Amino acid sequence: MKFLHIADIHLGMENYGRMDPSTGLHTRLKDFIKCFSFAIEIALEEKVDLVIFTGDAYKNSNPNPTHQREFARQIYRL
Repeated sequence: MKFLHIADIHLGMENYGRMDPSTGLHTRLKDFIKCFSFAIEIALEEKVDLVIFTGDAYKNSNPNPTHQREFARQIYRL
């Protein structure tokens, strides 16, 4: 049985970087999404049986809709 454990992606941590004028997204958000997407891609390529996400998807308990949408887009791929 193959499984993948993912945790602490903290969407919304934007301490460094800047807004990308072409997308309207913060460059740090794009970095976090890229890494999360890479983990999902590995799960799909390796045909894992179970993906365990153990939390801290967002920086705080009140994520903005953009962060929620981007998280959901990746989870939906599974």
